[in-house]
Amino acid sequence: MSKRNRKGIQRDGSAEMGVSSFLAVKDTYCLRGIAMLMIIISHTYNGYPVADASCYFPSFLQWLHIELWGGMGVSVFLFLSGYGLFYTLSRREYIGGQYIASKLRRLLEPFVIYWIVEVIVLALFDRGELTTHLLEEVATFSIHPDVENWFFKVIAVTYVITIALFKCRMRDSVRVAALLAMAIAYLVVMKELGFGQWWYNSILCFPAGAAVAWQYDRMAALPAVVMSMAGALLMLAVYQIHMNTIVFHLAFVLFCVYVIKIVNIRSRVLFFIGYHSFVFYFIECPVMEEITMFCYSHFPAYCLLTVLVTFVLSFLCVRGSEAVSSQVKKRKQP
Repeated sequence: MSKRNRKGIQRDGSAEMGVSSFLAVKDTYCLRGIAMLMIIISHTYNGYPVADASCYFPSFLQWLHIELWGGMGVSVFLFLSGYGLFYTLSRREYIGGQYIASKLRRLLEPFVIYWIVEVIVLALFDRGELTTHLLEEVATFSIHPDVENWFFKVIAVTYVITIALFKCRMRDSVRVAALLAMAIAYLVVMKELGFGQWWYNSILCFPAGAAVAWQYDRMAALPAVVMSMAGALLMLAVYQIHMNTIVFHLAFVLFCVYVIKIVNIRSRVLFFIGYHSFVFYFIECPVMEEITMFCYSHFPAYCLLTVLVTFVLSFLCVRGSEAVSSQVKKRKQP
């Protein structure tokens, strides 16, 4: 496949005529950053006692439907995960153990970092929670206290399945069809078993991302303005019926994927959040559950501080992890 699309725009992020390349790496990581911020803000809102007179919540915020931002952010994240993984694997000549180990490390390292932080935070703020039950939560890949951590589990399984498909000899079209079939089967089973909508209403975004990676040149050739407007109009149409639906999430992804081609969202902060999005996803939990609870009664302050403290703590964790990895590599060198 050529390094340029039909418009002559390079995929490395450089652009001609002021237009970014389709799903350039820097843009996708910045979009992940926006999606992760949406998830964090939504989590601060979920379960918030809006009607409680002792808690301050500006009424105008209800018009923003913050409760749905998490699902919208997850839909973008699942799409970009499916797209990025499929795009990379389809262009690799060999998928060896080292590559698989690196992917697993990218998934598991943030979980380990989270539990180190969680134990420290509990020791400082709530020592009564330091019980053997924490070992059960670690073993089941859960988040304290007893959070299902469905997002991490779904991503991990879809990664494993996608890599397994590429270890077998088959056409990319068959791989995309297999991912779509498994996503639909998962959706039906989870719905029939009575799981919450958040378990399945954005799952089709993963095979959608894989399909875009498979048909990259065709998708890149579509006019960004028209496609982003189509996504926005579809979102508006679905909104008139019910926002929290599978179609709404797919329409939101369609809008985001093409609007970032014509709107510059590049930022060092967003890139950092997007590149280390799993760390942010985990670290937000001890922050909002313990550290920022002192201002819980004032939602704007609670939400803003949760975002800021999550960023600072995640930044420190990432830098600390990088320093440890650097020291380990130096010791291994002869």
